[in-house]
Amino acid sequence: MPSSVPPAYRADPRWPVTTPRLTLRPVAPDDAEAFFAWRSRPDVVRFMYQPPWDRQTADVKLRTWSSAPFEEPGDVLVLAVESDGDVIGETMLKWAAGPRQAEVGYALHPDVGGHGLATEAVRATLRLAFESYGFHRVFARIDEENLPSVRVVQRLGLRQEARLVESDVRDGGWSTELVFAILDREHAARAVS
Repeated sequence: MPSSVPPAYRADPRWPVTTPRLTLRPVAPDDAEAFFAWRSRPDVVRFMYQPPWDRQTADVKLRTWSSAPFEEPGDVLVLAVESDGDVIGETMLKWAAGPRQAEVGYALHPDVGGHGLATEAVRATLRLAFESYGFHRVFARIDEENLPSVRVVQRLGLRQEARLVESDVRDGGWSTELVFAILDREHAARAVS
């Protein structure tokens, strides 16, 4: 029977993680200005179910995230996504409560949308989740109206597992959440093919 205990945390999974066009690394406090550029935009954060950031919030969040551990359920690893040396987005892994489970999240500045960069960044984050941290299942929770985000996870082979009708409130009205997931063996099979 597979162990329900996550593997030991690896303090340095060979940072940075690189792809053909991107570099992913843990965030640093001086990433606050870049994160503020998209997290201050209502059109971006509306699907994150939070208000737009002000500059002080950006400073506090990046300082907190940059020093946060990633060792047990509840911990969050936030990564800066760089292209040509500029921080253009973020991905995150949240260590979920279930055995060897993690949630993946992502946001890129809208100015870089439409070029497959989100898909490339999330692919690298999934590889990190499975190969460096040994998670068994990674899932994404996405507002049903966030079609670009839905397309990213579908391209990466995550299957829709649930549709939670009117499960949360966004913009003063009910919203429906979709849950997508992929298992370690499914991810490995896609990497081979």
